[in-house]
Amino acid sequence: MEGMFTRKAIGINGQWPIPGVVATKGDTLIIHATNKLKEPTSLHSHGIFQNGTNFYDGAAMVTECGIPMNGSFTYVVNLNQAGTYWIHSHFKSQTADGLRTTLIIRDPDEVYKYDDEIILPLEDWFREPAKTLIKQFNNPDPHIRFKPIVPYAIIGGTCSSKKRLNFAPGKTYRIRLLNIGASFDFHFSMEAHTLRLIEVDGVMVKERTTHGVTVGTGQRASVLVTALNTTDNNYIFHADMYTDLLQMPRYNPLNFTGTIEYSPRAKIKRERSTMWMNVSDLDLEPLDAEPMLEADQIVTLDAYSGIFSDQSFRHSFNNVTYAVPQIPTLLTAMTMGDYANRTEVYGKQTDTHILKHLDVVQIVVNNHDYYSHPFHLHGHVFQIIETGDIRSKERRVKTALDTPVKRDTVVIGGGHYAILRFRADNPGVWLFHCHIDFHIMLGLQMTFVEAPDKIQSRLKHKVPDAYRENCVAQGIKTTGNALGGSEVMDLGDQDQLNPSPYPDQF
Repeated sequence: MEGMFTRKAIGINGQWPIPGVVATKGDTLIIHATNKLKEPTSLHSHGIFQNGTNFYDGAAMVTECGIPMNGSFTYVVNLNQAGTYWIHSHFKSQTADGLRTTLIIRDPDEVYKYDDEIILPLEDWFREPAKTLIKQFNNPDPHIRFKPIVPYAIIGGTCSSKKRLNFAPGKTYRIRLLNIGASFDFHFSMEAHTLRLIEVDGVMVKERTTHGVTVGTGQRASVLVTALNTTDNNYIFHADMYTDLLQMPRYNPLNFTGTIEYSPRAKIKRERSTMWMNVSDLDLEPLDAEPMLEADQIVTLDAYSGIFSDQSFRHSFNNVTYAVPQIPTLLTAMTMGDYANRTEVYGKQTDTHILKHLDVVQIVVNNHDYYSHPFHLHGHVFQIIETGDIRSKERRVKTALDTPVKRDTVVIGGGHYAILRFRADNPGVWLFHCHIDFHIMLGLQMTFVEAPDKIQSRLKHKVPDAYRENCVAQGIKTTGNALGGSEVMDLGDQDQLNPSPYPDQF
């Protein structure tokens, strides 16, 4: 790796990395956000259900208009969950430029006992600003598009080589791992120490011993680690960065290490072992022991990438590359009356699916790309029912236990599929998207509009005045269909507005 470099980052209150937020279950988190950027922004509390407060979910032009330049907005977030979460921008690729931090919600009735905790965000960091990388990834020429980019790692808010985990003999630590980066997976392991996995994405699970834990972009995990009973030696921890997105034979994985420090005077003792052993999601069991749900509605999503009609490289679900509507989808759902039950009002390129209240929804995600995607669902956790290889003649399949693990982000490997299920018990507009920042920008997301009638009866009159004022300040309409029209089919020729895939690319 090369030496140090300087680049701009998006910070808060003059600080970067941005200080984390720590709260307790039952608290109300109030975020007063003032935008001093030269473009709109928004803040999404990743993994928080926002039940009854969909308008605070922070997805720009989906659940809000965004905060205009020199504008402000107050997010009121009810913390009815405990676990490991994070906060990040949901406007363009501001997350990749640094607008991200941790959100830890402690549980007064914690099941597992430990002496102390360590919050360890894992971040990829690039020399180039996000807009430069987007141009590269958007290029139709594969020699340019797949040109290697070698990121740096920020571990716990600093360079990995400078990071120290201070251990006291015999104590048990909860290490909260959060991948709050833009695109790369991290694999965490500790030489000479055993990890006991107890949480994934805010869901407590039965303790599972492992040598290492992989967290894809957007994922979180907690492990318990009991310190050794001596201060004679220090040891190494690994936060190795991996991607199958780019061809980087010299740099894949990128090995980043820090120090497990028992004493500042002790030497480092190396204890190499099989560091890349993982626990499969399908081997985990949630502590709440919720049985496997039976599906009422099935949504199949085929993830592809290819060259589109505007001669750019894009991603898509079912050959639809996402494009933002001209008014937020939530406002369309609130203001179109009975028409809100018709997918047409939301615009072709939002790839909207209507969900019935309390139905169990099964999502079948087929990843036809050769590289992995970490798919994230807003407003819910889903059971992971089954995964398998879509290209193998043997159709290699792994199925869940009777009480499947639940997550809000799942990594699906290239050429693989996953079957996910959740109950539509949270009326609102919720995105499902790849959490690689650049893939979001290139169209790999879709929309669930959940119980439009309940949105209108429960949410419409709770929207704060500042919400609509931010729309007006940006010249964005607050009623109507995806183009701001009052009629369901008053949407013009959408095929001319947004790119379509070339048939031979899929």
